[in-house]
Amino acid sequence: MAEESLVESRSMRPADARTRPEGGLAPVAPDALSRVFPIAIASLVLVALWAGAGNERLPAMGWAAAFLFLAVERDVRSMRIPNWLTLPSLLGALALGAVHGGVAGFGASLLGAGVALGILILPFAFHGLGAGDVKAAMVLGALWTVDSFLPALWWMVTAGGVMAILLLASRGQLGDLLRRWGRSLVTSVRTARLTYIPPAAGAAGTGLPFAVAMGLGAAAYQIWGTPWI
Repeated sequence: MAEESLVESRSMRPADARTRPEGGLAPVAPDALSRVFPIAIASLVLVALWAGAGNERLPAMGWAAAFLFLAVERDVRSMRIPNWLTLPSLLGALALGAVHGGVAGFGASLLGAGVALGILILPFAFHGLGAGDVKAAMVLGALWTVDSFLPALWWMVTAGGVMAILLLASRGQLGDLLRRWGRSLVTSVRTARLTYIPPAAGAAGTGLPFAVAMGLGAAAYQIWGTPWI
């Protein structure tokens, strides 16, 4: 009878109590971590942007910071920046340019978006960036116009390059990437045709959320500017 009561009392314990280590806390569920992590990264990028806000090198930083927060959160969560975020944001950035500068302001915003597209279309063609990354850069180009976007882009590419090198080196894939890019460049020159040699079937992708690099690059430009100029 005593044994039966003991079994019954154990079965009536809550599920979390059965899985919790003695004297410790219940482990964090992986799905909870996956929900919190993108927001944490986006928040860190936002803090970095605010750290250099006093320098006011980038215009429309309130709009840009809000856009970058959402872009980073989405990119870290799903490795893509969705059209529902980039396309309305691009239209809003062009409208903002028109409101503040009339026809000239609209033209400057449109030129900034076009320059972003013209520069990043090549890495997109080589599968170095996704379409969402290019469209996100166009939003920033329209918000900041060419004069501010180009130096900020330098910092973004630098941040993205450092992140990619560290990630690939940790996976042992850096040598393969350099060999493939070298062969792609030589083949493109010899054939006078843009050529990209993809990784072997089954190889892991880079998995780099470039929106993080854009946010960090914007923050770096806000803080340090372009001291070499």
